[in-house]
Amino acid sequence: MSTERLLALAVFACSGLLLVRLGPAAIRSWRIYAGTGQRRQEDATAGAPLTPPGVADRISLLAGLGFHQIGVTRLVLPVGERFGWILAAADTESYAILVDSPRTGGLTGIYSAWLDGTWLATMHPRGQPSDRQGLQVRIVDTTLQEAVATHLTGLERLRAVHGAPRPIRLMADMLALDADYRTRFGGSRLRPITMRIVIPALIAALVAALSLALVVVSP
Repeated sequence: MSTERLLALAVFACSGLLLVRLGPAAIRSWRIYAGTGQRRQEDATAGAPLTPPGVADRISLLAGLGFHQIGVTRLVLPVGERFGWILAAADTESYAILVDSPRTGGLTGIYSAWLDGTWLATMHPRGQPSDRQGLQVRIVDTTLQEAVATHLTGLERLRAVHGAPRPIRLMADMLALDADYRTRFGGSRLRPITMRIVIPALIAALVAALSLALVVVSP
């Protein structure tokens, strides 16, 4: 067997192993990303699971900051269903989504929206920041209290330009806003994260295909 064919076999084996490792996550990420614009949350308040301790702690903390729970949502993803605990601000100008994640400790998103299509979001403790036409996303990785304060500061700044935000009093209000957000920004928000997962798997697949072709044509 020639040196070129041995080298091609080695590259094929390595890239194949890498593809086996990266491929499943890439497929899951792409399936989630592809349906984001059409996917909708559902009101699951009547059949919600028990509130996880980490979520309950955040609900209690936000209650002291002027938020109260209005319900629970259910979102069906290709990887299973996910639940979110929904809180509305007492002034009806913001709502928060609290999700549980045993591996990463959970995520909280605080949102406000205006009739002209402008959105403000503050994520805690991680996320993808954005500063684009119609969407401003801030990431606060310190405390949830600081995340709320950051959101209120941004809200007051945008109020001077866009007026009062759309009110959130009931689950129906939140679901309508969530549908608007997903239609406007869902896919674009997930795209950078998805590409970071998918592109390495595509490169591994391309290298595997090229090295296999070299194995076939090598003497």
